[in-house]
Amino acid sequence: MKHAMIRLAALALAISMAAGLVACGGTASSGSTSTSAASDSSSTSAASQVEIDFSKNLTEDGKWVDVNLTDYVTLPDYKNITIPTDEITPTEEDLESQRQAFVEQYATATEITDRAVEDGDQVNIDYVGSVDGVEFTGGNTNGAGTTVTAGSTAYVDDFLTQIIGHMPGETFDVVVTFPDDYNDSTDADGNTIVLAGKEAVFKTTINYIEGDPIYPEFNDAFVAENLQSQYGWTTADQANEEIKSTLTEYNKAQYLQNYLLENAEVKEVPEVIMNTLLEQEEANLNNTAATNGLPVDYLLMMYGYESLDAFREDFKTQYTDQIKLQMIYEAIADAEGLQPTDQDLKDVFGDNYDTALETYGGTAYPLHQLRIDNGYNFVMENATVA
Repeated sequence: MKHAMIRLAALALAISMAAGLVACGGTASSGSTSTSAASDSSSTSAASQVEIDFSKNLTEDGKWVDVNLTDYVTLPDYKNITIPTDEITPTEEDLESQRQAFVEQYATATEITDRAVEDGDQVNIDYVGSVDGVEFTGGNTNGAGTTVTAGSTAYVDDFLTQIIGHMPGETFDVVVTFPDDYNDSTDADGNTIVLAGKEAVFKTTINYIEGDPIYPEFNDAFVAENLQSQYGWTTADQANEEIKSTLTEYNKAQYLQNYLLENAEVKEVPEVIMNTLLEQEEANLNNTAATNGLPVDYLLMMYGYESLDAFREDFKTQYTDQIKLQMIYEAIADAEGLQPTDQDLKDVFGDNYDTALETYGGTAYPLHQLRIDNGYNFVMENATVA
C-alpha cells in the first residue's frame, strides 16, 4: 500500500509561513540574532513551546468524535474517473521551473562593494547595539551578518533608513529610540537592561550589497554533487525523468482533487473538525515563534496579520476546501472498507513505531492520517488516464 500522505491544512500553512519568514528577514538564524533588539517587536515576550494534542477529538481508530461523515458528505462516482492525458502532462516550462528551483538553492549572490547603499537594496550588515554604553542581549549579530532591506521599516525606528548612503566596508553609528512599550533585555552578566523609550547606538558595518544571484548550470556535475545524496540521482537525464514523473503524479492528484471538490457534496465542515485543526495550527504558530525566539504577535505581523483573529479567519478561508477534501477521502475509505489497522501503522513506521505513538499520543492521529491516505490512494489507483 502506498502512503503518499495528504498534507493537513496546518502543514500547508506552516510551509507558507516558513516561506514568509525567510522573505521577511533572511534565514531563521539571522532573524533570531537580530529581531529581539533591532526589529519593531511587540511588547509581549517571546513565545514558549507548547505541546500539540494530535489526538484531540479523535477516536482510537482515527475517526472524528461524534461525526458521521455520511451526514455531511455525498460522494460522486469516484471509481470511474477518466483524466485526459494533456491535463496532467507537464510542459517544458513546468520542468524548467522545477530545475530552476533546485539550482536556486545553490545560488550565490554577487557582492557589490563599489557603490553606496541605495533605498531598497538588499544589504548584508553586522551591528553591535548598546544603551548608555552597555551592550545588550539580542542587539548583536555576533559577526554572522544579516541581510536587510535598506529603507524598510522591519527594524525599530529608522534604523534601516540610516544605512542608506554608506559604503561597503564602512563602520558607523546608527542611533534609534526604542518604543515606550519595548521589552527589557539583559547585559552579558544577566542584569536587566531597560530598553523602553531609550536611545540606542548600533555600531554598524556594511559588509556588502547583494547583487543579482549567480545560478549553477543544471548538468551532470551539479546533479551528482548536490542532489545524489538526497534523491539518488547521478545524471541530469535521470533527474529530468524523475522530475517529469513526479510532476505528472502531482498533476494527476490535483486533477482528481478538483474533480472531487466540484462533484462531491459537502454540506459543511463540522465545528469540531474546524476548531480542532485551527487549535493545532495556532499551536504550530506559537511553536514557530518560540523556535525563532519571537513573540507570537511579532510573527503574526511578519505574516501580514493584524491580530490572531485575522489569522483565524484567514485559516478558515484558505483551508476549508482542503479540510473538505480530507472529509471526502475519509468517506471514500469508509465506503470501500479501507479502515487502517495497527499492523498498517507498524508497516509504515517500522522500527519507529513506538516513538511515533509516543509523539502522537497514541494511534488515533496516525490512523486518522492513514484513513485519509487510503481514500486518496484508492482514487489515484482507480483513475484512468486516456
